Amino acid sequence: MSNISRRKFLFASVTAGIASREVTRSAQAQPSQPNPDEIIADEIIATDETLDAIFGSESLAPSRSPANPLGLSISPSIPYDRAMSRLLIRCSQLGMEQFTQGQRDRGYEGSIRALESFSRELEQYTQVATFRVELDATTTLLPDLSQLGRRITGRIIPSTLAFIGFVLASKANNIILFRGTSSPKEWMANFQSRQSNYVQSRTVRGRVHRGFLRLYNRLSRQVRQAANTLDPSLPCFIAGHSLGGALATLAAADLAYNYPTLKDQIRLYSYGAPRVGNQAFVEFLETIVLNSYRILNMADMVTMVPPANLAEHQYSHFGEEWVFLDYAQGSVSLSHSTSIYQRAIDTQIETNTVPNFPTFC
Repeated sequence: MSNISRRKFLFASVTAGIASREVTRSAQAQPSQPNPDEIIADEIIATDETLDAIFGSESLAPSRSPANPLGLSISPSIPYDRAMSRLLIRCSQLGMEQFTQGQRDRGYEGSIRALESFSRELEQYTQVATFRVELDATTTLLPDLSQLGRRITGRIIPSTLAFIGFVLASKANNIILFRGTSSPKEWMANFQSRQSNYVQSRTVRGRVHRGFLRLYNRLSRQVRQAANTLDPSLPCFIAGHSLGGALATLAAADLAYNYPTLKDQIRLYSYGAPRVGNQAFVEFLETIVLNSYRILNMADMVTMVPPANLAEHQYSHFGEEWVFLDYAQGSVSLSHSTSIYQRAIDTQIETNTVPNFPTFC
């Protein structure tokens, strides 16, 4: 593993899975239509140049020592909590169901108790806040449009009010959850996105993905209002899957910096999350978010974007890595799904040591 970059390992895993699936299909002589969310192996030439074009160059990324080939961060002061992680990934699934129910039923108010995946282990929690945001094509997909471009896009693709998370409180801890997306197509559109300065106290603390920051800024007032209602003496778990992991990272930075009483209580858990900012932003996070855990499927393409280096933009990951491998027989969308992450955590195959991978294939 130490001599192979993750992007090349990802490509090999996906290609192997697709080859396995195609051999099975051929043997069964069952013709089928190709899934647009899947990569067709014989359409991609696995050269370094091709991989760099897809995932960006990693030549400027922080180096990884032989003793730390995965680039694992310094251990948090509080160990990874697998029981809470199991609960948080279920909350991530609830976030997706909340969004779907809101799109289906405009009278739905956002209660997670009404959702299919609500479980008995969440009975102890009270839902104290629900996040909603006006989403349009310029929020994360097309953040660099001119004013005229925004007006034109707004007419073609109307905005919609959508649920994007919730806050739970109990006598034991608090949870701030941001929902994500399972569409690889949406993440492909973010490959070329630019960065903006991340500013706190009128000081630039690094640079972050412009689309993620724009979306969080639309939510920040709701997040801060919810934080004001929480007991600062209790652990505060801030979590999200996919896009939700990016928003959780920005929320953790915001609350840790601006709410000193919450700082030591924050535990950041992200699942299948993209990179959010550059190395300067990561170094800023390391001074204020002291306990962060990044759970990722090594075959999940979303964790590879934005590329570590793309033109003048540089991106780095943040948090102690907990990894597993499930390439879902080559399905790009399934390898990123909350169900894959939930299964890995339920069976306790995620690890933060150099792995001899137990896998689901």
